[in-house]
Amino acid sequence: MAYSVIKENFKKNILIDDNTLLDYINIRLNEEGLNDLISFVNVTNYGESCYNPSDNALYINSEEIFLENADKNIPDLLKLISFKDKSKFILSNPNYGNIYNLVGINHEINHLIQKREILNETNDLKTNLFLNSKFQEVIDETFFKSFYYLKYHDRFYNEYNANIESYYEVLSLLKAYKIQSIEKDLIFTNKLISKHILYLYSDIDKKYLYSTPIKNALKIYKHLLEVGKKHEAEFCFEKDLISIIKKEKPEKQFDKLLMGFSINKDTHNYLKNVASGKIKTLNLFDDINY
Repeated sequence: MAYSVIKENFKKNILIDDNTLLDYINIRLNEEGLNDLISFVNVTNYGESCYNPSDNALYINSEEIFLENADKNIPDLLKLISFKDKSKFILSNPNYGNIYNLVGINHEINHLIQKREILNETNDLKTNLFLNSKFQEVIDETFFKSFYYLKYHDRFYNEYNANIESYYEVLSLLKAYKIQSIEKDLIFTNKLISKHILYLYSDIDKKYLYSTPIKNALKIYKHLLEVGKKHEAEFCFEKDLISIIKKEKPEKQFDKLLMGFSINKDTHNYLKNVASGKIKTLNLFDDINY
């Protein structure tokens, strides 16, 4: 039911209500077999959307797109709506709010999938990278309020992976709806997503230098080991991760993008062309080799 309501809302350019979002969340949790990993879901209009491991709950703020909580230098989907709309707390194009909310929901659901992979140890590389990302949960609370954490939030490996997975899920869903009236919205969304991916493939210290999300994550982990030495024993060291990375490197471009490995020149140029508007697409992942 939720999928059909969502489709109709996109057709009519109407904001999806909280009850439908909650229905969609429950469907996705069932589809992914995640119900045993979550205590409750709360669709609210307060705070940031998140998966909170302390109370094992999923919080989704359907008005998060209005929050002024992003680094203005980082390209992301918060830029789907204009500063003018944010200041007036209106959505000139409700579909942009719908896209943002669906991506946010799937992003948080992917954190639950990551938790399952850690528990099941289904992939050595991902498991170790996700475990290292759990530094976010053990470093002193002041770290979460620091400039360093806020600036590099998307560079943590679990955040990077959840971003790509959620982009793929939502773009695939909306393209499959074949709604002509939202094509311009999808084209603009893909443009912003491409800009965000290119940002994530820039060096954490020198933003104009190419790097990979895995290398950037390793830099963060190394820094956090220095900040929180008392937690060292709980985590895999950098040399252990590097040895796993060398033996588990994926071959297909989409898998490399998904895992944060080095992508080839053609894929990088394709992303740049989508980001610049030279290539217009309804789903940028369709043209990346699987």
